Amino acid sequence: MHQNEKEGRKSPWGWIGGFGALIVSGLKYIPALLKMGKFGGTFISMAVTVGAYALLYPWSFAIGLVLMIFIHEMGHIWAAKRKGLPVSAPAFIPFLGALIMLKRQPQDAVTEAYVAFGGPLIGTAGAFMTWLLAGWTGYEVLYPIAFIGFFLNLFNLLPMHPLDGGRIVTAISRWLWVVGLILGLVLIIVLWSPILLFIWILFAFQLWQSFFSKKGQSDEQKVRVVADVNPDLFEEANIPVPGHEHRRDLPFVSYCTLEDREHHCDVYYPSVGVIHQLKGWKGGFLNVRLTGTHRVEKEGENKLQMALEADYIRAAEEQMLRKDQEYYNVSPRTRLGFGLAYLGLVVFLGYMLFALGPYSLMSPHVVS
Repeated sequence: MHQNEKEGRKSPWGWIGGFGALIVSGLKYIPALLKMGKFGGTFISMAVTVGAYALLYPWSFAIGLVLMIFIHEMGHIWAAKRKGLPVSAPAFIPFLGALIMLKRQPQDAVTEAYVAFGGPLIGTAGAFMTWLLAGWTGYEVLYPIAFIGFFLNLFNLLPMHPLDGGRIVTAISRWLWVVGLILGLVLIIVLWSPILLFIWILFAFQLWQSFFSKKGQSDEQKVRVVADVNPDLFEEANIPVPGHEHRRDLPFVSYCTLEDREHHCDVYYPSVGVIHQLKGWKGGFLNVRLTGTHRVEKEGENKLQMALEADYIRAAEEQMLRKDQEYYNVSPRTRLGFGLAYLGLVVFLGYMLFALGPYSLMSPHVVS
């Protein structure tokens, strides 16, 4: 055994720690990427992801792998558009995959399942076309690309949030989430997959927080923000600046704009006007209070930092896992349709993986 092979071996906990650090460092760039035009951020993140995979595999395979993920995400976008849901362009994270952001959440389980099913369906079609192209051209690197395409789509069909399978089964039976927990735990033990372990822990936490934790069962929560306010507003209104310990209830107005369909809450200070705007909150505010004021200097200007606290009632779509029973009201015929489609896709993907077994990632066609 070569010495560099010995040095390259790490303990499983080392891999988990490195994977967690990668997630934390990568996720913070997602909001910026999603704002760079419709597909500007997508192409940049795709290029970065291709470069990352090319450190481990040949360029041809790295490009093919990223294209398989891209086709999968485009399936979600296609399905969301068919349901009239605005959606962002995909953002890629090396070694983790890609994601899209729905700008308006589904209002029922059928819509959620439909959008979720679009990814594996179109992704499977893309992998199947790659398999056909490999047979037609004889270009053997296309076989492992097709293999990883089938594998990624089957992996995403595990009935666990936030994977597609966990969203699809909301229109079949939520008891399949229990199956997902058990099956996921078995696969973690067998495959020792850090990615799957991370997803399993996240899903288990969501279930606990939404259905068992007393905190998760309550729709009321505290919201705390700090508003940067120009002190000149108080001087112009001939109102003294609140002291450090000054506390009082503040008037507010909640509304929704037609232009961006966003929910807003304007917070007022009496005789001064709007001092802060809360954006993106879809539920309702019960009250808003001033809890403290500090004078600070920011960018060469004097500012007031006013600490605000509000009692907030979460909207149903803001919950980790929806608890309102109306959301899951699905007709038996629709449940059967989604169930057959889900099972059929799982069986087909399993068969294709079995048929392409020799072309797995450990194949010499890839790693040589």
